[in-house]
Formats: sequence, structure tokens, C-alpha cells
Amino acid sequence: MTRIQKLTYSSPAAIAAFVTSIVMLSCSAVGLAQNASDSATVSGELKQWHKVTLTFDGPEASEDGEPNPFTDYRLNVTFSHEASGTTYLVPGYFAADGDAANTSATSGNKWRVHLAPDQTGSWTYSVSFRKGQGVAVSDEADAGEPVAPIDGLTGKLEIAPTDKSGRDFRGKGRLDYVGKHHLKFAGNGEFFLKAGVDAPENLLAYGEFDGTFHSDGHKDNLVKTWQPHVQDWKNGDPTWKDGKGKGLIGAVNYLAAQGLNVFSFLTLNIEGDDRNVFPYTTYDERSRIDCSKMDQWEIVFSHGDKLGMYLHFKTLECENVNLLDNGQMGPQRALYYRELIARFGHHLAMNWNLGEEVGYVNEVSTEQKVAWANYFAQHDPYHHHIVIHNGNKHYDLLGDASPLTGFSLQTSQEDFKHVHGSTLNYLRRSVAAGKPWVVACDEPGDAQHSLIPDADDPTHDNPRKNALWGNIMAGGAGVEWYFGYKHAHSDLTCQDFRARENMWKQSSIALEFFRDQKIPFWNMTNADKLLLSKDGYCLAEEGKFYLVFAKRASEVAIDLAKADGVFEVHWFNPRQGGDVQIGSVEAVKGGGKYSLGQPPADADKDWVAIVKPAADGKSFSKFGEVAKARPADTMMLKAMRDFEFVVGDGFVPGYKDDGRKAMAINAAKHQDKFAAAETKFKGKSGTYDLVLNALTETDGESSYRVLVAGKKIGEATNPETEKDYQVAQHRFNGVAIKTGDTVRVEFNTASNGKIPEGDAFAFSRGRWRSVRFLEPKSK
Repeated sequence: MTRIQKLTYSSPAAIAAFVTSIVMLSCSAVGLAQNASDSATVSGELKQWHKVTLTFDGPEASEDGEPNPFTDYRLNVTFSHEASGTTYLVPGYFAADGDAANTSATSGNKWRVHLAPDQTGSWTYSVSFRKGQGVAVSDEADAGEPVAPIDGLTGKLEIAPTDKSGRDFRGKGRLDYVGKHHLKFAGNGEFFLKAGVDAPENLLAYGEFDGTFHSDGHKDNLVKTWQPHVQDWKNGDPTWKDGKGKGLIGAVNYLAAQGLNVFSFLTLNIEGDDRNVFPYTTYDERSRIDCSKMDQWEIVFSHGDKLGMYLHFKTLECENVNLLDNGQMGPQRALYYRELIARFGHHLAMNWNLGEEVGYVNEVSTEQKVAWANYFAQHDPYHHHIVIHNGNKHYDLLGDASPLTGFSLQTSQEDFKHVHGSTLNYLRRSVAAGKPWVVACDEPGDAQHSLIPDADDPTHDNPRKNALWGNIMAGGAGVEWYFGYKHAHSDLTCQDFRARENMWKQSSIALEFFRDQKIPFWNMTNADKLLLSKDGYCLAEEGKFYLVFAKRASEVAIDLAKADGVFEVHWFNPRQGGDVQIGSVEAVKGGGKYSLGQPPADADKDWVAIVKPAADGKSFSKFGEVAKARPADTMMLKAMRDFEFVVGDGFVPGYKDDGRKAMAINAAKHQDKFAAAETKFKGKSGTYDLVLNALTETDGESSYRVLVAGKKIGEATNPETEKDYQVAQHRFNGVAIKTGDTVRVEFNTASNGKIPEGDAFAFSRGRWRSVRFLEPKSK
């Protein structure tokens, strides 16, 4: 009889909840392998969406032994639901003595597989267990040779309905990609918005996990205790090895108690900033897995499932993209991915992130990225959400070019103003490519600051308005907060999440709002074009439901020209939460442009307006007035916020100069070359004078070409200057432009041969800041 994986619980209720059923199976194979038996132990609760574990008594093995139990054995189990015919091929793994989380065992004869059954009723299973050099990473069904008596075992499971509710994901089901911009729970049909923590990235560098990383000489000073969160551990919560783990379990408790629903972590950072997180037995090992450490990770992740915490697996830190097989989809990477899937793929709400800042440090080809994604798509039986983090922009992975189902967005602006536009960019590109992506902003802000502690910014106005609501109102899937390195409790050093509690409250307020008000965000798309002011966002299912986030709610007006009927107007306070309220206007009528009036208080602050069809027979006394037309000269498109670089078409790459708030070209790499950037015009169709605001440079006089809807409307060159970075305005008069037209600015590097640099002369970088749309000058 095999031993069942043991978790340490401290209440009778928790012990009773851990149900074990033993199934003795007959085996048709002839003869028994040494130290193996023809039985399987089934543990866990045999219920829909719960983790069901099969453990086999197999050959004796050890982490450092031969044959290598991780590469030279392959356990796969095929589970089939009798009524529906649904089939899952689930990889298994070597589990040492079956209780390694508590015993720290490195050897044993336990081999294990997990199922998360998505349907009730009868399930059958059949076992494939093969042995041979490198068999674990072979996809050939008959690779190696069978291991008797386990190979060929069959059995049956009876799965009852789940008994869970509330935040527990086992009451909601698996979170699936369904071809929309938001993930959907397969059990209860809910769509998912997230808000939580992207930092610290070394969350798993925890001193109470087993392993050698604590004292191997690689950034040992960054190993965590999570001591401030021991107080958040509760009786009945899991631990391991007679009470270890309370700090990290408590940290997960704390985040959930704050109303957050996601935490993120690297699973491999051998190279890079921390160097303490990896699944291997040692820092230099690549083919042997630390069984006890993995089981301890699993205890944390399983606890997160029960608390409704989405798991963001960041599989590689950016410096590690070439660590395994020099970046190729070779045996080391295949083993790493297989072990992640086998040990953790049963979790219900999660994503596989192919890597942090992929392409930022090391060049990575499209073929490499597609191969990585293909492995998860082809070997994860549950087809979890697959994303990648921008170092490169990864436009090459859109549509059918890859199995990716979404994007993990990072921005670089201290005030978070890039979040809304960048989210929109990926959402719109994905739709155009034929496969809508789920786009979350998982590192909003810049590396130095991002979400800073409450002590430095108690109100968090910019992150709330520009990042949290900026992503969601673009149609994004939510945010994970990053902690900048110039502040206490940073991305590497944080051990106390309380340092940013004010922002957790505001994040939770947003999630509660969408849930409690039953906002159908999954059917809504960004509609900023409907607002008569640029200082806000609009999310709409046009004609049916409108949501407006106003950064300053004193003057909010909306275009309902294409809508019919009467719409109620309610206000919600995103800073403090609470019930929706009535402002100075109770309702507006479809068929025109109307003011939404004033919120109930603090009109100079941010508010959310709900504009939804009025209930039948409901009467109103205060209707919104017809809105005044927006002056033409208030329209401005900023290079840093609104434009995206054009890739290809003969243009060189540009970059965003944060210090000058301008787009530019790296003149050290590209001389006498043009870059280009473009955006969509969101203003009212009409005739405008366009003013391009460029910056002069003493190195040379850059030229600029402006195109509207693909047609060049003018070209200009900066004047000579004796002082760098003076604003040069280039005006193009009488330009006809329609809503939705593409506006492109092409700009170049140039040298006037006056400023020596090395053996040659310096070049200007083509810097420019914005394009203004002005009411035409009278003739």
C-alpha cells in the first residue's frame, strides 16, 4: 500500500475534508517488477474540479540515481469520461517516497499523476509507464520499453458534484480561453477580471522550502522568510515538516483577504536578479528535480486554489531564455515544461507565461517562441491560457501564427499613462489577426517606481486611474502590480504586502464593482470615441450598456446618436467604493450627444458612470442636456501615449525617450534612416490644421513626413539651432480627416556635420512629441 501525500492540518474539519479512497486494480501484465505492485492509490476528493491523485508503487529510484527517474521513465495516464467521451492524456512524475514535502525524501518508489475532472460520473483510466534513455521527453507512444506491472493498468473513478462555493475555484471550474478578451470559468460560466500582485518575482525564494538555494552562494541574501505574514496563517491552514510554511501561506491568505485574486511568481531564475528559484536539485543541475521542494510549492498553489487565487506561472526570467538548450525546444526545455505540467497543470485558474521580458536581453526568433508555445498547447491536457511578456512586441505571434491566447503587458511610464493605449493596441491587433487575445497589464509603470508603498503615495491616484481602470476600460483582463526597485519592499525584497494596502483596497473595489453591478464586460468593447472629452475612458456594448470612467467628472458627455430609448445614469466612487449613487442627472436620451451631469460630490475627482437602459415604466425628472461640441483645438495625440511604432516597411526601429517625452531613433545604430509611428484619429470627422511638435537638436536637422489615411499631407525639416530640445512647430493647414483614419509620422536621423563624434559627426535623433488638431485658420 502506498503512502498518501501528507499535508499537516491543525483542525479536525480540515482532516475530515481530506478524503482518501483506495482502489485495488487487477493487472493483465505478466510478472511483477522488483518493489512494484499491481495496485494504485487514489487520493483526494472524488468530486468535479477537485484534485484527484493516483499514486503507483513502481521501481525504486532516487533523485540522483541511475536510471534518472526524471528523464528515463515516462508515466502517462489516459483518463476518459464514459458519458461524453472526453479524454485527457495526463503526464505523471516521480514522487520519491510519496510524502516528500514532509520527509524531504530524495528516493522511493512512488509515481504520481493528478486529474482535475471536469464532469461528474464515471471515468476510466489506463496507464502507460515506459523506461528508456530520454523516454520522458519522447512523444512516441512506444518509446522505450514497458514497466510491468504498472504499464497497462486500468481502473475506474466515480466523480460526484463539487460541494464548493464562494471564492474557491473548485466551485467555479477551470478558467478557459473561449475566443474572447476574457477567460471564462467552465463550471459556473463566470468571466474573469483579475487584480493582484506581479511582485515579488522571487516569491518562491522562500527559506522554508527544501533545496540548496539557501546557501549556494547565489544571491543568498534575497532568500525570504515572509515573517510579517506568519500572523496571517490560520488554524487549519496547511504547513509542511511540522509547521513550516506559515509565512508564505499567510501571505497568500493576506492577499485573498484584501480581495485580490491573483499572485505571480517565477519558476526559473537561475540567471538574473535573484537566482534562487528553480525546480532542480542544485543550481547547476538541469535534469534532476527536487521532489520535496516541488511538493511544497504544490501545497502553496493548492491553498491558493481554495482561496480563489489565480496562479501566474512565469516560466523564465528574461536572462534565462537561452539557459535550456540554448533557447531551442530541446530535451532540457521539454523536461522542464513536462514537469511543470505534470505537477501543477491540474490547477484550475492559471496561465503559462513563456517568459518575462522575452527578447529584452537575448534575441529570440519567432520559430523559438512558437516552439515553446506549441509544447504547452500540445502537452498540457487542459489547454491552459498561454501568454508571453513583452521585451519584444511579439506581433509575430498574433493570430494563427502561434498558440498564444493572450499577452502579458509591461509598460514603462512612471505615471502609468501607457497602460490604456498599449492595452488597446494589443486588443485591436489581435482582433485584426483573427484571434482575440486576453490582454492583462502584468507590470504597469516603470522599473524604478511603478506601484510605490503607501508611505510614499497614500492615495495612488495615478495607478488607480491610469493602470487599473486604464486596462479594464480598454477591454483588458486586469492588472498585476509591480514594485519598483527604488523603493522599500521592492520586486526583489518585498516580504510584507501590507506596505501597499491602500492600493489593494482600491483594486478590490474595482473587482467588486464589476461583480456586484453585474457589468457585462465580456460583451463590451472600448468606445472612447463616444466621449466628448479625452480625459476618460468608455467601455460599451453600443445601444445596450455604457460604462464611463471620468478622471475628472465635472464635464462628462457621451454620444448616444446610435442608441434608442432612455438610459439611466448612476455614479460609482472608484476611490472609496460603496453603492451606486444618483448625480445631478437621472437619465439621458438616445439619439444625440448628452451631458451626464455632475456626480453626487467631488466632481474634480474620478468617478465611474453607469449608463444603462431604463426599466420599463420608470419616470425621470432630471434629464441630461444636449452636450456642447468639443472645441477642435483641444485635440492632441501624444507620441508617447497614443502612437505605436511601425514595424517593417523599410523603417528602422524607434524608441521612446522618457526623459524628453518624445519618440526618437537610436542614431548610433541608424544614420540617415527613417522610423515611423502611427495611430488612429479618435476625434470628430472634419477639416483641421495639424501641428507637429518636434524637438530641435544641434547635431542635425531632422525631417518629418505626416500622412493621413495613407496620403502624405506635408513634409517639414527642423530649423538649425544653437540649443538642443527646443520645440519646433510644423503646421499643415486644411487637412480633411475622418474618425478612424490612420495618422502616421515618419521621422529621420540627420547630421549637419558640425558636431564631431568619434571619427565622424553626430546625428540628430528625429525627436517629436505630439500632433495637435486645431480649428482651421480663417481664410
